[in-house]
Amino acid sequence: MPPIHQRTIVWTDLIGAVLLGVLATVGIAGLVIPTLIVAVTSFDTQEFIGFPPRGFSLARYREMFQSSVILRSAQISAVTSAFTVMIGAVLGVPAAIALVRGEFRGKALVTAFLLSPIMLPGIVIGVAMLVFSSALGLRLSLPLLVLSHVVFTLPFVVRLTMARMERIDRQLEDAARNLGAREWQVFRHVLLPQLWPGIAAGAAFAFLISFDNLSVSLFMAPVRQRPLPIELFYLMRFDLDPVVAAVAALQFLIALCLLLFFGRKLGTSGLMRDA
Repeated sequence: MPPIHQRTIVWTDLIGAVLLGVLATVGIAGLVIPTLIVAVTSFDTQEFIGFPPRGFSLARYREMFQSSVILRSAQISAVTSAFTVMIGAVLGVPAAIALVRGEFRGKALVTAFLLSPIMLPGIVIGVAMLVFSSALGLRLSLPLLVLSHVVFTLPFVVRLTMARMERIDRQLEDAARNLGAREWQVFRHVLLPQLWPGIAAGAAFAFLISFDNLSVSLFMAPVRQRPLPIELFYLMRFDLDPVVAAVAALQFLIALCLLLFFGRKLGTSGLMRDA
């Protein structure tokens, strides 16, 4: 029979594992169940949003694809998110490389500054960007909306690229330089193929966060060019339009497919393995 203190440790570990499992189950249920309810509601035949559904119909999806307002707002969100990802990658990847490989004074301060938007609520960033643009006399526009989204999503690109950069063997870069490769060639042929998983993951997160962002867009979007989250907000606030359930279900499906696609491609190709 094991000593008493060993039996106590075993029971403590068991209780901790059970509590962790319960908390994980409750957390997953809190995320999945509301999403499933919205998805089921999107096929309802009622003229208002309600649960449980009383029938099955695709009328809300037909109405969604026939709505010029929703399609235009979705187009604005897609264009905004695409430019946000491109600018975020151009700025975030060099910043991540410099923060991991570089040695300079104030490195910790620069890192904290670039990652600080993660710790701030979106509404704080939205208000700050609105005040800043107003102080400069700038009018609300799509380029300004893209800039605000870059500020909000850049930390995800930087942090995920940094995480991948820290796993790359520095000796590979030194070997390429010793063989005569220039810095651009080292980046193009040595670093970039290994950084691709982090860049792709950061870009996917940035796109999804930008496309579905309400807190920042609510302050920075032009009045006549409203992204999809703002349009859905107004539909729910004033009309309680049931087509919102169809849009939300389709957004969830697209996000899920995008994440599964990147996960499978990066996993099966071996790019997610350590170098």
